[in-house]
Amino acid sequence: MDINKLCVGIIILLTFGVICGITANNNAVYGVDQWWQNNNAEAWIQANDSSVYFSGLTATIHVRIKNNADHIQYFKISNVYTGSLVEGSTIQWIIDWTSPPAVKMVDAVSPELGGDMGWKINPGETKDIAFKLHAVGPMGDIPSYIFNAGAVPNTYWPLIPDPGMMNSFFIPNEIEYLNPNLDLQHWKGTFSFLLTNVKTCRVHGIVRAPIVPTDSKLTYSNPRITFIEKKLLMDIASWDVNLGAGASAWFTYTYEWPSGSSSSTTGTFSSPSTSVPKTSATTKTSSVPTPETGVPYGLFVIGGVLAAGGLIYARFMR
Repeated sequence: MDINKLCVGIIILLTFGVICGITANNNAVYGVDQWWQNNNAEAWIQANDSSVYFSGLTATIHVRIKNNADHIQYFKISNVYTGSLVEGSTIQWIIDWTSPPAVKMVDAVSPELGGDMGWKINPGETKDIAFKLHAVGPMGDIPSYIFNAGAVPNTYWPLIPDPGMMNSFFIPNEIEYLNPNLDLQHWKGTFSFLLTNVKTCRVHGIVRAPIVPTDSKLTYSNPRITFIEKKLLMDIASWDVNLGAGASAWFTYTYEWPSGSSSSTTGTFSSPSTSVPKTSATTKTSSVPTPETGVPYGLFVIGGVLAAGGLIYARFMR
């Protein structure tokens, strides 16, 4: 047997093994299942229906906003909520009242909902406004519920968790991203909804607030919340419900933004970086290769194995 060919074959096998190991490690770093495991997150099983439905959803919003530009600006109420809902899903709103009275804007974004109502704000002016909305269609006059698009098919047995009702979330100061001249200084939102058991038997489980603002503090709830579920940049109001057959109950909760002294007083918009798994390369500031940075580290290790193999072959085998 040619010893040279044997040594080359061994080096190739070692390199292949390292590549496979690195590939598996990268899957562990970026794979969804491993990310949930590493973060001790609960898996959601796909549901075919819900025993309870939301309806009668309302939102009362108070805002303080400043115009940092050297000319007038306009801003208006959005009549369509998307937030983190699955693609194609929305909650549509009708305006009940505004304070001070809003005026009709020149751009027509939601004319079918009687929308495009807003305010003028002068250069350097700080304005306090308030308005109330009620949902129409799903979550309004059509009972509905929010489902988790990331839920997995039920391939487990004999026990599975029941995580309860899913929430959606949004970023209160998105307007600063849309127009950096507008500085959102304070936001307060009170939401109310009717929860109805549509089954012919009593049901139990966890119900979460259907709309939750990020980086915000829960300041009120009725009935009193059972617990706050902390996830990413959210404090999710959660209730342990026990509803008889066909029974209904009203829920009200209030959030304020920013959540505390650690939040920006000027409300500078930023995308929630914690949605990226902690082991992702985007959380690293160092340029030194690490297992978390994926490919650069892999190439570094492969190069090291090849170099070591070549050195051993050159010094001892030839």
